[in-house]
Amino acid sequence: MKTDVENIACPYCAHIESSHWATENGWSVVKCRKCGFLYCNSRPSQTLREQSTQLGIHAAGANLDIVERRVPGKVEIYRRVLGGMFIDVWERDQPISWIDVGAGYGEIIEAVQKLAPKGSTVLGLEPMQPKLNAARANGLEIIEGYIDESTPVCQYASVINIFSHIYDFDAFLQQIRTILVDSGELFIETGDMSDVHVRGQLPGELGLPDHVAFASERHLEGFLKRNGFIVVTMERVRTDTFLFAIKTFVKRMIGRDVKVRLPYTSPYRSIRVRAKKAVSEFGSDGRFSTPSLQCGSLCE
Repeated sequence: MKTDVENIACPYCAHIESSHWATENGWSVVKCRKCGFLYCNSRPSQTLREQSTQLGIHAAGANLDIVERRVPGKVEIYRRVLGGMFIDVWERDQPISWIDVGAGYGEIIEAVQKLAPKGSTVLGLEPMQPKLNAARANGLEIIEGYIDESTPVCQYASVINIFSHIYDFDAFLQQIRTILVDSGELFIETGDMSDVHVRGQLPGELGLPDHVAFASERHLEGFLKRNGFIVVTMERVRTDTFLFAIKTFVKRMIGRDVKVRLPYTSPYRSIRVRAKKAVSEFGSDGRFSTPSLQCGSLCE
């Protein structure tokens, strides 16, 4: 029996009505009947969530291990990804400041360090103690905790594969704005559910209840626009590779609640976005207001 949970409206449009979409680990994902956003409901309370983050074991998920492990190969992957998407930054050959939010074991910090010009400041922010300790032991500059008034203001910030962990993405993006200089830039990567209509089309696991929200391209773009970010570049990439299929099959064999699909058959994608912090004012309704940033029906 679940305890210490909360029931919510759609995190994107606040609509109350939803329909069941999938179940995993005794938790459910529902689909908003108005905007189609996918989210976990009911979900662990914020208090329980914070306790789980500190421990590295999700108390609400049958001892679901959320610590994971360091993946050295990610350093080269993101050196290539960020090297291409921010090539203009590196070619200027001027020192920069970059913060990776939710830095984990620090692979993204290492990738940026390999790209950044001499004299740059590259650091991370991480609340989970086991990951924090491992990154520091590897010689990386990591700040413990979440964004607050003491977090350094930087020219660039990255938020990689943590969208699904965040309870209030609007509030999170407002926090991101506070740690970016005017016209600073943000790199986001997360899963893209745009073309995933049923659970069977998504390989692997949902990660409930550690994961509580599942983005699509239009929702992510809407979040960014209504919180004062201008999308500069957006790309979608395939994730259901042969190696991913093997890993998923192994998880299934050891009893994990995962979906196995043939490689290169899923409509699921990963989405990468480079966005710029716009400088303007917020209206009385709390929405970002400037003639050049209109969300249309996405912001209704």
